[in-house]
Amino acid sequence: MYAYAAFNIKRLNNMLNTTLYWLKKFIKDPFSHFLIAGGILFICYSYYYSNTASTNEVVITPSQISQQKRDDITYFGSPPSHKMLNSDINQAILQQILSQQALKLGLEKGDPNLNAMLMQRFISYTTQIAKINAANTTLLHRYYLAHRQNYRYPDMYSLCYHFLSPQEQAHSKQTPTSQQCLSHITKQDLLSKLGSSIITTLNTITPRTWSTPINTPFGPITVKLIQYKKAGILNFNDAKSLLTADYTNAVIHTKIADVIKKYRIQLPANAGIVVTTKTLLKNV
Repeated sequence: MYAYAAFNIKRLNNMLNTTLYWLKKFIKDPFSHFLIAGGILFICYSYYYSNTASTNEVVITPSQISQQKRDDITYFGSPPSHKMLNSDINQAILQQILSQQALKLGLEKGDPNLNAMLMQRFISYTTQIAKINAANTTLLHRYYLAHRQNYRYPDMYSLCYHFLSPQEQAHSKQTPTSQQCLSHITKQDLLSKLGSSIITTLNTITPRTWSTPINTPFGPITVKLIQYKKAGILNFNDAKSLLTADYTNAVIHTKIADVIKKYRIQLPANAGIVVTTKTLLKNV
């Protein structure tokens, strides 16, 4: 047993000596220095590249701004105003941000310079997500509760009317032989078309009874109030179509704003260009 252990120790020692011999030989070999240096450079480059690739940055150079001015002169025949130039640069920045995001999501496997197309693809992608969310009644109702003050309706009238002939004016107590009716007419519309007298009458007469003659720009009429609905806040079901559109837009803007906030935007000093999340979202 002791002889076997001594044999294994001797064998291990020989292997160690052999390894050290080849290691020394490798270190002394000039070609090995090249391999070691190359390996270190490769590791450093990979680390640098991974950090650079993960940095979200949009850089606008003075030459790009100058080129935009030249393009506007070419297309429109005159230099852009400061407001127009500011809008153009915001549009270019948003295109770069959303095109990069579209590429990250795999929405386009192609030329990364197709910024305008990629931007629209990302907006389309975001819009589809927003529409799916808007179809969720729970999410939509939650949005309604948070913004219900925005969904108001004005004073509304439903009524019937009849233009009086001279003979009918002389016998105003008779029930009109014909009538026309309107539903859900706003107070403002009635005021602008028929004057304040009709509002005063509608607010004082007994519902479903004909009024005494009222002078209007179109001649004397008699009216009958069918229903009056005081101004207030729309309920969820009545506001649903408006809510769907508003909620969809809110989701789109929120998602794109979240993407924009991940980017660092670098502009030339003293360029006079204003870029904020709000100005960028104007281009959506």
